[in-house]
Amino acid sequence: MPKYIIDVFMYVFEWLLFFYYTNTLFRRKRQTAVTIIASFVGYIVLFAAYQFNITYLNAIFIILVNSLLIKLLFDVGYKTAVFHSIIFLVVMFGTEILVMSLSNLLFGSFNAFENEIIAYLFVISSSKVLYLLVMVLLLNLFAQKEDREQRSKIFWLLFLVPLSSILMLTAFRYITYLVELPSEMSLLWMVACLLTLFSNILVFFIYEYSVKSTKELEQLKALRIREEQDKKYFEVIEQSNHEMRVFSHNIRNHLTQIRNLDDIQEVRSYVDGLYPDLDTFSRIGISKNPMLDLIISKYTALCEKHHIRFDVDVKTANLSYMENTDLSTLLNNLLDNAMESAVQSKVKWIELKIFSRNQQYDGLILSNSCDEEPTEKNGKLLTSKKDKSEHGLGIAAVKKIVKKYNAIYDWNYNERKNAFLTTIAFKKA
Repeated sequence: MPKYIIDVFMYVFEWLLFFYYTNTLFRRKRQTAVTIIASFVGYIVLFAAYQFNITYLNAIFIILVNSLLIKLLFDVGYKTAVFHSIIFLVVMFGTEILVMSLSNLLFGSFNAFENEIIAYLFVISSSKVLYLLVMVLLLNLFAQKEDREQRSKIFWLLFLVPLSSILMLTAFRYITYLVELPSEMSLLWMVACLLTLFSNILVFFIYEYSVKSTKELEQLKALRIREEQDKKYFEVIEQSNHEMRVFSHNIRNHLTQIRNLDDIQEVRSYVDGLYPDLDTFSRIGISKNPMLDLIISKYTALCEKHHIRFDVDVKTANLSYMENTDLSTLLNNLLDNAMESAVQSKVKWIELKIFSRNQQYDGLILSNSCDEEPTEKNGKLLTSKKDKSEHGLGIAAVKKIVKKYNAIYDWNYNERKNAFLTTIAFKKA
């Protein structure tokens, strides 16, 4: 009975390690609850297979079940799923053999765990802690470069926990080797070993959660700063518009004054005094949505500066139901990305089209020149920029707005036209 209880805890631990490893390394394609339940059921199957005590059968089930779980629950290919399943098997068996060899070296018996419950508990606990240690090292090795860079030096200090646990378990086992413990002490030994086992993986779960929370807070902070900058920019533009309206109101007086000047030099000086004000304002008014017009004005000027052809068609829809801050965040991020791509292209162009279809939805199509096909990994676009600190923040902001307005977002690359296409459909109420 004690051996059966230990086996149950062993497989719960392995399931937690599987969940920690795969959720950290891969992008889920199912809901969290579905992932938890499905993986737990999978490890119940592994536990049942283990009860037959047939090594090769257990190995086959480990590869088969883990491969299916990784493939069905995460956005990876079959080869990747099988590869990591084999890693689980190799590391698991390797750590068990290593601990049994250590047990043989210290206590003179390689297979003592088969007949002695305390020895069995020592082998299971120590091998699983070592298993955790190796898998976390591999996880850090397989992680993307930017994820590894985010991990602080504290991450490596966490390895003191499993290492000290192995030493502690070895010391306890040596005590039980020298002294026969009463049943009450054996029970305490069992509880202590199991708590030690689960405390190790809990440490890494908490650390990973804190890393993700910190990353999300940094992204939110960067997005908020960006939104504030956009807001200030448009406040400045609106102030310029106000000044231009005042200027337009007084234009008649200026023309009258010019008409009354006799000397051509005086006329030129007067006009030169007005010209800077005229040059700083170029507002496009085509959509009847002031914020949309301001954004189009901004990127018309920027595209002209960078010699990018910018075509706009927003005559049939203007997204006037969106809040100004949301519209600004959405279009600024999309057009910023489009400009970054277009400016590096041989033929530089951007096309923005906003339209309405059958009173059912409004569509936004943004296409731009893009000479190199974007690199994708786990459903995410990878950047070629050297500074990757803010990469993904723009798209994260876009997806946040898309979700808020119950819209549909998609992108694709046309290799024949060397064009990157972003499509968003806004459902009408």
